[in-house]
Amino acid sequence: MIARPFFPVLFTCLTVVFLNGCASSGKSGGTPRDYSVAVGAAYTNEERIAQDRVNKYLARLKPEKKEQIAQNEYLAVDAVEVPVSEVPGLASKFPGQTGGLTDRGSQMTKFIMIFDAKTGQPASQEGYIAVDTPPKGRLGVFGGYTAVYIGNGQ
Repeated sequence: MIARPFFPVLFTCLTVVFLNGCASSGKSGGTPRDYSVAVGAAYTNEERIAQDRVNKYLARLKPEKKEQIAQNEYLAVDAVEVPVSEVPGLASKFPGQTGGLTDRGSQMTKFIMIFDAKTGQPASQEGYIAVDTPPKGRLGVFGGYTAVYIGNGQ
């Protein structure tokens, strides 16, 4: 009979842990992460590459996917990749080695431009440097723009 009162207490504790876990897991889908680490004006070539990628991406979308994309105001597209060492002031933010094997200065970053999802036009002439990006099709924040990340548009 002594073991009996223990079971309801254990069951209650496990239920509280489970419910707390479910509640906190819902919070992780909240605000998208800000991936931009630097900002810069886009060169003409970068603008052209990004615009071509967005145009091709939007042209290939099926109607239901276009509707889904249109629910978001912006698209984020990779224009070019640049080594960390070529971005002024960025290499100092990544001192040391990665796993002791490679210099972080040789790590690649992505220059990402933001486009209006409905018109396919650039939201600005700026681009954002990102060391990491969300998975394709997911939301990320780049320079204050919450955008669907489409990678290189492929």
